[in-house]
Amino acid sequence: MRSVLDLWRAERRTRWFFAAHLQGALGAGVGYVALLVLAYERIGSAWAATAVLLADLLPAMLLGPVAGAVADRTGHLRCAIAADLVRAAALTGLFLVDGIAAMIALAVVIGMGNALFRPATSALLPAIVSPQRLTAANGLYGAVRDAGQLLGPACAAGILLVTGPVALLGINAATFAFSALLLTRLRGLARPVEASEETLLADTRAGIRAVLAEPVARTLMCTSGAVVLLAGMMNVAELVLAQRELGAGSSGFALLVSAYGCGLVAGSLLGAGDTDEDGLRRRYLIGLALLGSGLVGSALAPALGAAMATFALSGLGNGLFVVSDRVLLQRLLPERLHGRTFGLLDAVDSWGFAGAVLLGGGIATALGGRVTFAVAGTGALLVWLAAALVLRRTRPVLRPALATAA
Repeated sequence: MRSVLDLWRAERRTRWFFAAHLQGALGAGVGYVALLVLAYERIGSAWAATAVLLADLLPAMLLGPVAGAVADRTGHLRCAIAADLVRAAALTGLFLVDGIAAMIALAVVIGMGNALFRPATSALLPAIVSPQRLTAANGLYGAVRDAGQLLGPACAAGILLVTGPVALLGINAATFAFSALLLTRLRGLARPVEASEETLLADTRAGIRAVLAEPVARTLMCTSGAVVLLAGMMNVAELVLAQRELGAGSSGFALLVSAYGCGLVAGSLLGAGDTDEDGLRRRYLIGLALLGSGLVGSALAPALGAAMATFALSGLGNGLFVVSDRVLLQRLLPERLHGRTFGLLDAVDSWGFAGAVLLGGGIATALGGRVTFAVAGTGALLVWLAAALVLRRTRPVLRPALATAA
């Protein structure tokens, strides 16, 4: 936490970035609820949630590395601003259309904006903070994102008491537009773009080959996808666990989700501490071990209170893991590849989450929530063991963090 406070005091111009990220994350949390409610009103079935989830996931699943290549070719800051404007325009368009097809098409456009924004901002961080504060910046970035996912739906619930989902989409559109405005304050910090004579697809393929040619980067990519697959299974099984096996009802389910979210924010902030190679590897592996232990603990939890503790432990581990994973990738690979690196990571994670929905739903339906958590936790501990063995044999050679642009 001290490193995050030091970042906030010392890196004054980056406050614009985190201010934009905070209100954008809150708006995205509000907008997610609004899209689900509006889709359900117009479609009238549970397929509404599937349509919205696919609209968000498919662009990253299919075009993540391409979006990263666009960011590398045209500038990370420029693409982050463009992504915010695209999402704001698509959300505004939802005011003007009533048809189901048009609504889903605009939701896909929002997903495309998300697929461009995530790699662009992850690749932007090393350019806007000083080298010794890169880990703290990633920790704060993750904490802000997780806080938005936690608090945004709660804000949406309160707003829905007095208005409808279309108004929520208007709020979300305004947050994206304001985020784009705030990001323009960082133009002096962005690095110049290296010109490329290759086609976009050639740059995309070259970037993927370069990332996967690095053994540790391959491990980080595969581990991240496996973690999203396993941890994502709890998104399907947690409602079954809360209502059927713990007898805690809908309120108990909400408490479990809140406990996990609080752990996630805490884990992101704790992950901001180490900047050296050994510290990053240690927190990476500790995060994996805590995540797996928390999932197994949830499978064995006898009552709601114990389950809240294990959910918080899982969130803590996941937060630690994600921050360490991203910093290791930023330090391991050259900056000219960062957009494609995080575009590929976004694609891998999106495929992992899609698999989690299918696999978790099948196990939870057939065997129940406890078995699903046991399978996910055991799998996460096996991933931790495999990652520990690989990192012990092949120690990453990290690049010095880059100096901030003048």
